[in-house]
Amino acid sequence: MAKAKKTKKVEEVKIEEQSEKLQQLGEAIISQKKYEECEWCFQFDEDEPQIFAWTDPELNKDEDPKVIFTISNIENSYISFTHSKSGKKFKLFAREISDGGKSLREKQREAAKNFKNDIENFDEKQEDYASENKEA
Repeated sequence: MAKAKKTKKVEEVKIEEQSEKLQQLGEAIISQKKYEECEWCFQFDEDEPQIFAWTDPELNKDEDPKVIFTISNIENSYISFTHSKSGKKFKLFAREISDGGKSLREKQREAAKNFKNDIENFDEKQEDYASENKEA
């Protein structure tokens, strides 16, 4: 009995944490400010931001403006930026996957799988939690 009660309390905490995380995620998506006029920048550390794109008031307002980078999976596919004052370069590029990349990919897959399982089981856990409270 004591073990079952302790397990129930742990499950209650986990369910409450999941609920709070889902609520915070929903609030974050809703509360994002949208810029009517916008510029896109890149920045090296805390150096002056460098503007590389901006909205144009004469363009179609029916579509949300966006910047999309495409770097294909071929050798020497890259996008680079150079700081106008320091000459520092910032480069986004493709390369053959490394052991570090494989490890990060696997961790991301596991996290996504766990999150999906948590969401799918959320309602079921809520029902279990509610029924356990009724017996208490």
